[in-house]
Amino acid sequence: MSVTEVMDMARLNVTTGYKALSNTISVFFDVTLSALLLLLAAPFFVVISIAIKITDGGPIFYRGERLGKDKKIYMMYKFRSLVPDAERILGAELLSSQRDVITKVGRALRETRLDELPQLYNILRGDMTFIGPRPERAAIYEKFCKTIKGYDKRFEIKPGLIGYSQLFTPHSTPKRMRTLIDNMYIQKRQNILVDYVLVFYTAYLALKHALNKVILFAWKDLILRLFGRGGNKRYLVRIELQGARAYYGANGQFDKEGLLINVNEDAFLMYTNKPMEGEVNFRLEIFDKKKKTAFCTGTIYKTYASGNKDYEYAYVINYTPTSPMNSYMIHQYFLHKSVAEI
Repeated sequence: MSVTEVMDMARLNVTTGYKALSNTISVFFDVTLSALLLLLAAPFFVVISIAIKITDGGPIFYRGERLGKDKKIYMMYKFRSLVPDAERILGAELLSSQRDVITKVGRALRETRLDELPQLYNILRGDMTFIGPRPERAAIYEKFCKTIKGYDKRFEIKPGLIGYSQLFTPHSTPKRMRTLIDNMYIQKRQNILVDYVLVFYTAYLALKHALNKVILFAWKDLILRLFGRGGNKRYLVRIELQGARAYYGANGQFDKEGLLINVNEDAFLMYTNKPMEGEVNFRLEIFDKKKKTAFCTGTIYKTYASGNKDYEYAYVINYTPTSPMNSYMIHQYFLHKSVAEI
């Protein structure tokens, strides 16, 4: 072995992974905590399994090959959130391009991350750990990730049930950005205390999101329908916004201003005193600790009187983010799609 190789190995041991003693403790905690959480999560397993079977009668669990440490292939388990034949339909495509393959129950499972619960079994087996970069399908790696600078650094450690970037960014976040976030975690010496604080923090967030979903379902789909006020069920949930603005115009100009009322993944509602027509460029702004800005183009879907004394027109706009970064900004700061806020 050359001097250069020895120095590279020494540098790797300093900057990534646990110390030897910490690694032993980490393995012990992985086994004991995953076993304990599997027992505590048993009621969730029962309820989710029943919900999946009732809705479409397909398999409860999804089994799929993933790339683990040193790119070794292992079998990963999840609650099924997609239609039974989804993997053949998707092929080597990302899920965001095929949203219609997500089941009704699966959408709630993915938003709360409860579909990941069966991976506690993967941790118990030693395929995964609690905190680490999320595992990837080999086909997705070859098509989208192989050329991303620094992406292969994730294969130096076990994949995690809780991805650092997954926790703090939405599903739509570009893989290059998630790679940068994951590598910031990997490059620092892992700290067991910090890791397990993140485990319990994530468990708290997932439980909170799940309870919010249950309460929202009980209110909208049960109580309101009981009194005949349920209305039509929307495919996408609208997010009410406070203090958000929409600046718009044509040819790169944003010389008109309106109030951004609410937004979902396809459209937003805004009030303005200026009429618009055709395709329009938008700059969306919201104050979240500091001002956040996202750019998109949009076309008018519907126009009506706003009913607001300060604004004449109400427009429903079908929008398209102008870049992956702007898609991330909209999902993170306008749609609040990440599990934890940053």
